[in-house]
Amino acid sequence: MSVSEALPAAQAPAAVKAPASSAMPAPKVVLAPKPIAVAAPEPLRIDPVKMEMQIKDTVALLNSQMEKNKFGLGFSVDHVANKNVVTVRDSSTGEIIRQLPSEAVLKVAHSIESLKGLIYDHNV
Repeated sequence: MSVSEALPAAQAPAAVKAPASSAMPAPKVVLAPKPIAVAAPEPLRIDPVKMEMQIKDTVALLNSQMEKNKFGLGFSVDHVANKNVVTVRDSSTGEIIRQLPSEAVLKVAHSIESLKGLIYDHNV
């Protein structure tokens, strides 16, 4: 027995039609732009000596500005751990109030650096 036979004509499901007002216009064809030939960028060349000098100059400039403006901030670079260090000092006593990264973190980084040759042998 089919669905139309099981339901009387009044209860038979009617075909669903979309209202005429919701008809969508035909889509417009949009062409993608043609690709433009672009030369490959040159590889980035970094001179480590020049970069080291720029970092030293920047740290010196920052420290002189902090001292001139009487801020208790100091900047330095820890070369063993290869980290930038920021210290907050008491202007009157010079005592370090806060250091980022902390002295303990720097000590751990130094210890790891000293153990690198023992843990990893390049010849193996």
